Amino acid sequence: MRRAWITPLILACLVLAAGSLAYSQSAPIPATNFPKPPLNTLTDQEKADGWQLLFNGENFDGWEFDTEKFKGEWKIVDGVLIAEKGPSHLFTAQKFTNFEACWDVCTYDVRVPKFRYGNSGIFVRCVKTGSSFPKGYEVQVDPYDVKNPTGGIYGMAPGNLLVDENGHWKPEAFMEVHEGKWINQRVRIVGNHIMLWVNGQLTLDWTDEKNSFPEAGFIALQCHHPTDVVLFANIKIKVLD
Repeated sequence: MRRAWITPLILACLVLAAGSLAYSQSAPIPATNFPKPPLNTLTDQEKADGWQLLFNGENFDGWEFDTEKFKGEWKIVDGVLIAEKGPSHLFTAQKFTNFEACWDVCTYDVRVPKFRYGNSGIFVRCVKTGSSFPKGYEVQVDPYDVKNPTGGIYGMAPGNLLVDENGHWKPEAFMEVHEGKWINQRVRIVGNHIMLWVNGQLTLDWTDEKNSFPEAGFIALQCHHPTDVVLFANIKIKVLD
Protein backbone atom coordinates (compact mmCIF):
# COMPACT_ATOMS: atom_id res chain seq x y z
CA MET A 1 0.00 0.00 0.00
CA ARG A 2 2.82 2.42 0.82
CA ARG A 3 4.41 1.84 -2.57
CA ALA A 4 1.19 2.79 -4.28
CA TRP A 5 1.40 6.24 -2.73
CA ILE A 6 5.02 7.08 -3.62
CA THR A 7 4.36 8.74 -6.97
CA PRO A 8 1.42 10.86 -5.74
CA LEU A 9 3.48 11.99 -2.74
CA ILE A 10 6.40 13.07 -4.91
CA LEU A 11 4.11 14.93 -7.29
CA ALA A 12 2.38 16.64 -4.40
CA CYS A 13 5.72 17.81 -3.04
CA LEU A 14 6.58 19.29 -6.41
CA VAL A 15 3.27 21.09 -6.63
CA LEU A 16 3.68 22.55 -3.16
CA ALA A 17 7.32 23.48 -3.70
CA ALA A 18 6.42 25.35 -6.85
CA GLY A 19 3.97 27.44 -4.90
CA SER A 20 1.29 26.95 -7.50
CA LEU A 21 -1.50 26.76 -4.89
CA ALA A 22 -2.18 28.95 -1.90
CA TYR A 23 -3.77 27.13 1.02
CA SER A 24 -5.89 28.85 3.66
CA GLN A 25 -7.16 27.70 7.02
CA SER A 26 -10.36 29.72 6.71
CA ALA A 27 -11.37 30.30 3.09
CA PRO A 28 -11.50 28.44 -0.23
CA ILE A 29 -8.34 28.65 -2.30
CA PRO A 30 -8.62 30.72 -5.49
CA ALA A 31 -8.15 27.96 -8.03
CA THR A 32 -6.95 29.34 -11.34
CA ASN A 33 -9.45 27.30 -13.35
CA PHE A 34 -12.64 28.47 -11.63
CA PRO A 35 -15.74 27.40 -13.58
CA LYS A 36 -16.82 29.88 -16.22
CA PRO A 37 -19.73 32.06 -15.05
CA PRO A 38 -22.63 32.31 -14.85
CA LEU A 39 -22.82 29.49 -12.34
CA ASN A 40 -25.78 27.22 -11.75
CA THR A 41 -27.70 28.04 -14.92
CA LEU A 42 -29.04 26.04 -17.84
CA THR A 43 -28.56 26.88 -21.49
CA ASP A 44 -31.54 26.84 -23.81
CA GLN A 45 -30.21 23.63 -25.33
CA GLU A 46 -29.88 21.96 -21.93
CA LYS A 47 -33.45 22.91 -21.10
CA ALA A 48 -34.64 21.52 -24.42
CA ASP A 49 -32.73 18.29 -23.73
CA GLY A 50 -34.41 17.82 -20.36
CA TRP A 51 -31.66 18.93 -17.96
CA GLN A 52 -32.60 20.38 -14.57
CA LEU A 53 -30.63 22.17 -11.87
CA LEU A 54 -30.16 20.24 -8.64
CA PHE A 55 -28.45 23.20 -6.93
CA ASN A 56 -29.75 26.71 -7.52
CA GLY A 57 -26.72 28.51 -6.08
CA GLU A 58 -28.80 30.42 -3.54
CA ASN A 59 -30.14 28.02 -0.91
CA PHE A 60 -30.51 24.34 0.03
CA ASP A 61 -33.90 23.81 -1.59
CA GLY A 62 -34.12 20.19 -2.77
CA TRP A 63 -31.39 18.99 -0.41
CA GLU A 64 -31.35 17.34 3.01
CA PHE A 65 -28.56 17.44 5.56
CA ASP A 66 -27.05 14.34 7.07
CA THR A 67 -27.89 13.33 10.62
CA GLU A 68 -26.95 15.88 13.27
CA LYS A 69 -24.01 13.72 14.31
CA PHE A 70 -22.50 13.78 10.82
CA LYS A 71 -23.75 17.14 9.59
CA GLY A 72 -20.41 18.91 9.14
CA GLU A 73 -20.52 22.49 7.90
CA TRP A 74 -22.18 23.41 4.58
CA LYS A 75 -22.57 26.92 3.27
CA ILE A 76 -23.14 28.79 0.03
CA VAL A 77 -20.80 31.62 -0.98
CA ASP A 78 -21.19 33.45 -4.29
CA GLY A 79 -23.06 30.55 -5.85
CA VAL A 80 -20.55 27.91 -4.67
CA LEU A 81 -21.54 25.14 -2.27
CA ILE A 82 -18.77 24.70 0.30
CA ALA A 83 -18.42 21.73 2.65
CA GLU A 84 -16.05 21.46 5.61
CA LYS A 85 -15.48 19.43 8.78
CA GLY A 86 -16.50 16.00 7.55
CA PRO A 87 -17.26 13.22 7.40
CA SER A 88 -20.62 14.50 6.25
CA HIS A 89 -22.98 14.23 3.28
CA LEU A 90 -25.65 16.37 1.69
CA PHE A 91 -28.47 14.33 0.13
CA THR A 92 -30.96 15.17 -2.55
CA ALA A 93 -34.50 15.19 -1.21
CA GLN A 94 -35.58 13.14 -4.22
CA LYS A 95 -34.50 9.65 -5.25
CA PHE A 96 -33.36 8.82 -8.80
CA THR A 97 -32.86 5.57 -10.73
CA ASN A 98 -31.68 6.10 -14.31
CA PHE A 99 -30.15 9.46 -15.13
CA GLU A 100 -27.24 11.58 -16.27
CA ALA A 101 -25.79 14.09 -13.84
CA CYS A 102 -22.86 16.48 -13.95
CA TRP A 103 -21.14 18.93 -11.63
CA ASP A 104 -17.98 20.94 -11.04
CA VAL A 105 -15.98 20.07 -7.93
CA CYS A 106 -12.78 21.23 -6.26
CA THR A 107 -11.29 19.66 -3.14
CA TYR A 108 -8.28 20.22 -0.93
CA ASP A 109 -7.12 19.66 2.64
CA VAL A 110 -5.99 22.48 4.90
CA ARG A 111 -3.23 20.18 6.18
CA VAL A 112 -1.74 19.37 2.76
CA PRO A 113 1.71 20.58 3.86
CA LYS A 114 1.57 17.68 6.32
CA PHE A 115 0.67 15.26 3.52
CA ARG A 116 -3.07 15.05 3.95
CA TYR A 117 -5.13 15.31 0.79
CA GLY A 118 -8.56 16.48 -0.19
CA ASN A 119 -10.99 13.60 -0.55
CA SER A 120 -14.56 13.72 -1.75
CA GLY A 121 -17.06 11.76 -3.76
CA ILE A 122 -20.57 11.90 -5.13
CA PHE A 123 -22.78 8.95 -4.28
CA VAL A 124 -25.49 7.88 -6.71
CA ARG A 125 -28.36 5.48 -5.99
CA CYS A 126 -27.34 5.65 -2.36
CA VAL A 127 -29.23 4.88 0.82
CA LYS A 128 -28.83 6.53 4.19
CA THR A 129 -27.31 4.28 6.81
CA GLY A 130 -27.38 6.47 9.91
CA SER A 131 -23.58 6.15 10.10
CA SER A 132 -20.82 8.37 8.75
CA PHE A 133 -21.11 7.03 5.18
CA PRO A 134 -24.06 6.06 2.99
CA LYS A 135 -24.12 3.00 0.73
CA GLY A 136 -24.22 3.34 -3.04
CA TYR A 137 -22.04 3.91 -6.08
CA GLU A 138 -19.45 6.53 -5.13
CA VAL A 139 -18.07 8.59 -8.00
CA GLN A 140 -14.60 9.13 -6.60
CA VAL A 141 -12.84 12.48 -6.18
CA ASP A 142 -9.38 11.59 -4.90
CA PRO A 143 -6.34 11.89 -7.19
CA TYR A 144 -4.02 10.23 -4.64
CA ASP A 145 -5.66 6.87 -4.13
CA VAL A 146 -4.12 4.56 -6.73
CA LYS A 147 -6.65 1.81 -6.04
CA ASN A 148 -9.66 4.13 -5.97
CA PRO A 149 -8.73 7.25 -7.96
CA THR A 150 -10.70 10.08 -9.48
CA GLY A 151 -12.46 8.80 -12.58
CA GLY A 152 -13.78 5.57 -11.09
CA ILE A 153 -16.30 4.08 -8.68
CA TYR A 154 -14.85 3.60 -5.21
CA GLY A 155 -14.15 -0.01 -4.32
CA MET A 156 -15.63 -1.34 -7.56
CA ALA A 157 -14.07 0.03 -10.74
CA PRO A 158 -11.01 2.36 -10.78
CA GLY A 159 -11.50 3.73 -14.29
CA ASN A 160 -8.65 4.66 -16.64
CA LEU A 161 -7.96 8.33 -15.85
CA LEU A 162 -5.10 7.95 -13.36
CA VAL A 163 -4.11 4.29 -13.73
CA ASP A 164 -3.61 2.21 -16.86
CA GLU A 165 -4.92 -1.30 -17.49
CA ASN A 166 -1.97 -2.73 -15.54
CA GLY A 167 -2.59 -0.54 -12.50
CA HIS A 168 0.36 1.76 -13.23
CA TRP A 169 0.16 5.43 -12.26
CA LYS A 170 -0.28 8.09 -14.97
CA PRO A 171 1.51 11.20 -13.63
CA GLU A 172 0.63 13.37 -16.61
CA ALA A 173 -3.06 12.92 -15.87
CA PHE A 174 -2.51 13.62 -12.18
CA MET A 175 -1.31 17.15 -12.93
CA GLU A 176 -4.69 17.92 -14.49
CA VAL A 177 -6.80 16.83 -11.52
CA HIS A 178 -4.68 17.28 -8.38
CA GLU A 179 -6.09 18.95 -5.27
CA GLY A 180 -7.08 22.58 -5.61
CA LYS A 181 -8.10 22.25 -9.26
CA TRP A 182 -11.71 22.40 -10.35
CA ILE A 183 -12.77 19.40 -12.40
CA ASN A 184 -15.98 18.61 -14.23
CA GLN A 185 -17.51 15.17 -13.77
CA ARG A 186 -20.43 13.51 -15.47
CA VAL A 187 -22.11 10.19 -14.72
CA ARG A 188 -24.64 8.22 -16.73
CA ILE A 189 -26.31 5.31 -14.97
CA VAL A 190 -28.93 3.10 -16.65
CA GLY A 191 -29.73 -0.23 -15.05
CA ASN A 192 -26.40 -1.71 -14.00
CA HIS A 193 -24.40 0.17 -16.66
CA ILE A 194 -22.34 3.16 -15.50
CA MET A 195 -20.30 5.61 -17.55
CA LEU A 196 -18.12 8.38 -16.12
CA TRP A 197 -16.41 11.38 -17.67
CA VAL A 198 -13.82 13.75 -16.18
CA ASN A 199 -13.28 17.04 -17.98
CA GLY A 200 -15.03 15.56 -21.00
CA GLN A 201 -12.86 12.41 -21.11
CA LEU A 202 -14.58 9.04 -20.78
CA THR A 203 -12.86 7.35 -17.83
CA LEU A 204 -15.21 4.45 -17.07
CA ASP A 205 -17.60 2.33 -19.11
CA TRP A 206 -18.59 -0.44 -16.74
CA THR A 207 -21.36 -2.94 -16.15
CA ASP A 208 -21.91 -3.98 -12.54
CA GLU A 209 -22.56 -7.70 -12.97
CA LYS A 210 -23.55 -7.93 -9.31
CA ASN A 211 -26.21 -5.26 -9.79
CA SER A 212 -25.20 -3.92 -6.39
CA PHE A 213 -27.61 -0.99 -6.14
CA PRO A 214 -30.56 -1.54 -8.49
CA GLU A 215 -33.16 0.56 -6.71
CA ALA A 216 -33.81 4.27 -6.84
CA GLY A 217 -31.60 6.16 -4.41
CA PHE A 218 -30.37 9.56 -3.35
CA ILE A 219 -27.50 11.56 -4.79
CA ALA A 220 -25.16 12.58 -1.97
CA LEU A 221 -22.27 15.04 -1.94
CA GLN A 222 -19.40 14.12 0.35
CA CYS A 223 -16.90 15.89 2.57
CA HIS A 224 -14.69 13.04 3.73
CA HIS A 225 -12.19 14.26 6.33
CA PRO A 226 -12.42 16.82 9.16
CA THR A 227 -9.77 18.93 7.39
CA ASP A 228 -11.23 18.68 3.87
CA VAL A 229 -12.70 21.64 2.05
CA VAL A 230 -14.91 20.69 -0.90
CA LEU A 231 -16.47 23.11 -3.38
CA PHE A 232 -19.38 22.26 -5.71
CA ALA A 233 -21.17 24.18 -8.45
CA ASN A 234 -23.25 23.58 -11.57
CA ILE A 235 -24.94 20.41 -10.29
CA LYS A 236 -27.37 19.25 -12.96
CA ILE A 237 -29.44 16.18 -13.78
CA LYS A 238 -31.26 14.67 -16.73
CA VAL A 239 -33.69 11.94 -15.71
CA LEU A 240 -33.74 8.96 -18.09
CA ASP A 241 -36.58 6.89 -16.62
